[in-house]
Amino acid sequence: MANIPKPTKSVLYDLTRIGEWYVLSIAFVFFGFVPYLARYHDDFDLEIAWNLFTTPPLYIVLAIVFCAQMFLFASNDYFDKDVDAMDPQKKQRNPVSAGRVSYSEVMVLLTLTALIPMVLSVYFGLWVFLFTAMTMLIFLYYTAEPLRFKSKVGLDVLSHGVFINTFPYLFTILALRDFAPAAIYLLLLIMGRSTIAQMLQEIRDVDVDSQVERNTVIALGRTRAAHVVFGIALVMTFGTLGLMISRELFGWGIRWFFLLVFFFMLIYIIPLYRIVKAVEDKESIEKLWMGQGRTNRNIGIMYVSAIALYFVIFFIFLYPQYA
Repeated sequence: MANIPKPTKSVLYDLTRIGEWYVLSIAFVFFGFVPYLARYHDDFDLEIAWNLFTTPPLYIVLAIVFCAQMFLFASNDYFDKDVDAMDPQKKQRNPVSAGRVSYSEVMVLLTLTALIPMVLSVYFGLWVFLFTAMTMLIFLYYTAEPLRFKSKVGLDVLSHGVFINTFPYLFTILALRDFAPAAIYLLLLIMGRSTIAQMLQEIRDVDVDSQVERNTVIALGRTRAAHVVFGIALVMTFGTLGLMISRELFGWGIRWFFLLVFFFMLIYIIPLYRIVKAVEDKESIEKLWMGQGRTNRNIGIMYVSAIALYFVIFFIFLYPQYA
């Protein structure tokens, strides 16, 4: 982005927040495609991988996911411009509040990123098109009046948990019509993570938000909300472990491939526990929870460590069972 003119960079990079989510979104799309193809073909080999990268579906899904999320974050910044202007840090993050983008630039971006997913989704059939249309309306009214879901107790967490961070994976499995138990369980985990992200953001912003609206964290109180977040993380962590053990003991549950999810959730437990202990300090929340999507070196190291540990355990202890 260094050689792109500053106004264009503000629209394409700052307004869409693409630097915060593109890696995770790509990962979620592949989490949808690869297990589906492996189950459908009873394996995943080089030929299947070649077909994945040389046929349209993967690229159409990525285009839809990227445009939809650009629309989501750009509309969020636009409709939150007045609220964000009340907080000096959030004002500088929001390119609309800070005056780095114009009204016309926002409208052009929103129009294009709303139309492209709608048109491309026709490729996957009528029901996927209708789901995409519904999602775009939810993305719009997540922050736009008169509905503004993010200022409604319960609806803020529900809409964010089901759609906001979850959309890349949810759209992928719907486009593929993959409703296998493992796919649905991973969807529930991603929804849980999205719920945690929204509640932590509300905990961080409660002082400003309480001046203009009422949301779930304001209703619960900051401390109680932090305990709810920690409880959700514990359920996701040890629920995953329990279901893996249950499959070995009783024949129902999830495969040991989900051990990676368990390791990832262990990563979250550490900063979430520290957030519970320092819930009144919004700067701690900012630093501990990846800065609400911004780069955090410590979290990055923990992710790499979790993946490395998973592959060591998988290839030494688990892979021989499936080879």
